[in-house]
Amino acid sequence: MAVAQKRMVKTTTGIELMTVINAKQVAQNTIKSTCSYCGVGCGIVIRKDRRNNLSVEGDKEHPVNKGMLCSKGMNLHYAVEDTSDRLLFPEMRWSRHHPLERVTWDAAMKRTAAVFKSIIDRYGPDAVGFYVSGQCLTEEYYIANKLVK
Repeated sequence: MAVAQKRMVKTTTGIELMTVINAKQVAQNTIKSTCSYCGVGCGIVIRKDRRNNLSVEGDKEHPVNKGMLCSKGMNLHYAVEDTSDRLLFPEMRWSRHHPLERVTWDAAMKRTAAVFKSIIDRYGPDAVGFYVSGQCLTEEYYIANKLVK
């Protein structure tokens, strides 16, 4: 029987997340997950071949979609592999007239939280709001939740 194990997974945005994966899945380079495109929660099976190319298919055992995927779900691996329009590390400027510079995740989160806190202190708790849609990737939900807390 395969034993589940905890693993740190470095995401495409550089964030390390703890995930529980089945040892059999690791050996087969196959991971079962949930599609991130909408709120339906379709099950997907992600495979990585010897050349590190990803493929995605619907999980036939998942009760929500029973192996079926919409066009977005079928093309999820392209979104993951294409980092051309994605920030891979945080950048910030110290004022409007300063250039963007690379900073650590901790520095970016602390500064962002401090700015939001100053806005809330000045204008009240309803001055800041977040809209998070079903279109976000797991990493984006992680960042939004960390920031809100």
